[in-house]
Amino acid sequence: MRPSQALYSALAPTYQEHFEVPHRRAYDTLAWERVRRVLPGRGPIVDAGCGVGRWVERLVGAGHTVIGIEQSPGMLAELRRADRPGFTLVEGSMETAELAEGSAAMVMALGSLQYTADPEATVRRFARWVRPGGRVVVLVDSLMGLVLELLRDGRPTEATERLRTRMGVWRVDGQHADMHLFDAARLRRAFEDAGLTDVEVHGLLVTAAPLGVGRLTEELQRDWDAHLALERELLADPAMADAGKQLLATGRRPTSDGDEG
Repeated sequence: MRPSQALYSALAPTYQEHFEVPHRRAYDTLAWERVRRVLPGRGPIVDAGCGVGRWVERLVGAGHTVIGIEQSPGMLAELRRADRPGFTLVEGSMETAELAEGSAAMVMALGSLQYTADPEATVRRFARWVRPGGRVVVLVDSLMGLVLELLRDGRPTEATERLRTRMGVWRVDGQHADMHLFDAARLRRAFEDAGLTDVEVHGLLVTAAPLGVGRLTEELQRDWDAHLALERELLADPAMADAGKQLLATGRRPTSDGDEG
């Protein structure tokens, strides 16, 4: 896989503005709403692939201490520009970082897991880091969402290639990074194989595939609240998960052997 560090370094200086684009702001809003539902009452949260600290600010603002893991030089440079009480930075990869078992109340990887060489092995690491009763939350790119968009846009060759390989490519400013593409079944299986229970997988921005980003942007600009209400209704139904542009999965580490809830 072509690594993502150079691409994210190129994005780093304007990464905050990156999420002011309407469709990105929409799925970011939806993701935060889902994450807030499962935030722990206390204890540290690990943000694996924390970038410039966008989610760190939200989590610290909600009263949590945060351990951020980041390896992109550009993102690290941006992180060092701000003094963040309650935040500890671990420089390096989430695939090699050493955290004590059961040391986190929650582990989250929002938009970063798909760039690891072995996402399933990384989910197992997350499950070890989180304490009994704690949650793992990940946000990844959707296989079906991308394939449907490519078909709608008249790019059947690329669509079938993505479907065959389960891999995508993100291109920014001449940089390329390979990523794993997920369906809900693969993501659920990764969580369950890691020993996590109460697994839920939801699709974010279900309307992106049928509308296209251009028309979706128009709908969001025309009536943000109405379109977000529609998206919330669609993501609430697990049957629509694979149609989302992104997949958000949550799972819980059991509190004891055989604990199912």
